[in-house]
Amino acid sequence: MPAPSYPSSAFDSVYGPSSPLISVKSVLFDDIEHFSVRVPVNPEQSEPGRSVELDAYCAKPRGTGPFPVVILPSPLAPMGWRSYWMGLTYPPGPMPGVEQPETMSAEVPIIEDGAGLLPVLARAGYIAFAYSERGLANSSGLIDVAGPKDQEDGSAVIDFVLANLPAADPSRIAFAGASYGAGQSLLIAARDPRVKAVVAMSAWADLAAGLFENDTRHMQAFLALRALFEREQFPPKPGEPTLPHPTYLNPETARIFERYMSDDYRAHMPELLDFAAQRSPLAPGIFEHLNRPDLAILICTYWHETLFSNNAVVEFFNQLSAPAKRLLVQVGDHGAGEVTGLAGLGSRPTNAMRWWLDYHLKGSGELDGNTVVVEPMYHPLREADKFPNWEAFVRSPMRFHLRKPGREPGSMTREPDTRPWEYAFTAGVNTAAEVAAALLKTGQRERLALPMRYQTADIASEHAVYWRSDLFPQRQRISGEVRLHLTVKPANKSVTLVAYLFDVNNGKDDRIVTSAAYTIHNERADQPTAVDFGFQLTDYDLPPGHSLLLVVDTRDKFLADESMDGTVTVLHPVDGSSYVDIPMGDY
Repeated sequence: MPAPSYPSSAFDSVYGPSSPLISVKSVLFDDIEHFSVRVPVNPEQSEPGRSVELDAYCAKPRGTGPFPVVILPSPLAPMGWRSYWMGLTYPPGPMPGVEQPETMSAEVPIIEDGAGLLPVLARAGYIAFAYSERGLANSSGLIDVAGPKDQEDGSAVIDFVLANLPAADPSRIAFAGASYGAGQSLLIAARDPRVKAVVAMSAWADLAAGLFENDTRHMQAFLALRALFEREQFPPKPGEPTLPHPTYLNPETARIFERYMSDDYRAHMPELLDFAAQRSPLAPGIFEHLNRPDLAILICTYWHETLFSNNAVVEFFNQLSAPAKRLLVQVGDHGAGEVTGLAGLGSRPTNAMRWWLDYHLKGSGELDGNTVVVEPMYHPLREADKFPNWEAFVRSPMRFHLRKPGREPGSMTREPDTRPWEYAFTAGVNTAAEVAAALLKTGQRERLALPMRYQTADIASEHAVYWRSDLFPQRQRISGEVRLHLTVKPANKSVTLVAYLFDVNNGKDDRIVTSAAYTIHNERADQPTAVDFGFQLTDYDLPPGHSLLLVVDTRDKFLADESMDGTVTVLHPVDGSSYVDIPMGDY
């Protein structure tokens, strides 16, 4: 069956292009066996009489075994399981930056069929079995978005491997994957106790937190995911409808997608949350089956994750009481760290995966006593820092009280402001503050130590409120969760607050530390409301001589905001306070 052609998407540069410009057929490997298979699974209830088969590929050592087994559900990528089989090399000739013929671009990698993570694992002594989930790539069936059908399919794949590969050791089975494959791996391990180890790269823990964090829809992330699930163009072209288009979703998922995007989505919240809970490793009824002593879990996330909540991933990790757990948090955004490892070239998460599997499936190597591994921003290439647990990593919160702002930033001081004040600004307008320039791709540049630069001096005070700290004479490390407490009075019943913390040098070349959104739904307009919410977890290296800038506005292109034209008044009553807690201290 020929591979289908997919439209370009935000995910192309993470897990490979839809249509590689150059393709090289793999050479025959003499040292390993590799072959394609079709795995029969349960049919769709909505399509009676039609069989469902998963497209899969296996790479294994030569010999009789027994060998440990690593099963890899594919990421949400047009190539499906080939995300673990395609290697990235570069055409011969001049390197980037050197003049070259127009027909040869060193910026376009060759997608080499036959390299990648699968043969790397096979050469390391594992049976590596990758598959595309139902409805993806060349697998038949309809997409269930890691739901009950996908979870059943994971157990069916285990059955298939054990029934058809005599060299497979049934007592040493792991699931590993990136992104969509990471969440699938955790959910399948919860269902099937035969799974003894999990490696979840770019994982989610609470799907609802990614879709509705602080009651705010993360719409651009959802549209990018939907574009891949339904094989439509992303980003949508302004003024052009994206529907109707071919859908590969099962009826339940299609209905949920429509309701998530509807204007009355809040009326459907019970159904939306139940859908998310069935697909969340942190949810009751699932988490307990993951928190078992015979399951070893390595989970990876990013400081600037824009698809899922890194807060929820860390909460999941901290709640695990099982002795075998490890957390890796990296610079960048979803998928940026592991892509070279999936191509067989090595990366921090895939190297950690090899060490994790060797220890827990082969009994080789040793644990170092550290369960938390972090890369401070923006230093992705230096040696990571290790801590015995999350509590040892986070800094104690330092409280900064917010004094009256104006057309210039208010001050952030350690001393409380005992005088009441209020400040009003106009809602519903974008400012120069934003989460990122582009979904995923901004984080990929961070991965190359090229973070986005902000013009914070251009943030309009008419449409935002902001506060600035004094300069810090010594280098500071901000590690953990920033929390903001404000009392606000929106002129409308609903408003979305978007808060950003910036590292400020000169107002023209600044960087983002972390951000968060919080949506208020009041019963009436002009109702004072106290809000207290946490930002995305962070680990930031603040240089000496810099200051921090806290900005709150009401609109960001990443979010489906509830902000309409009207004012938002920030109140500082006599008996109250406005403050931000920042976990920081000298480096």
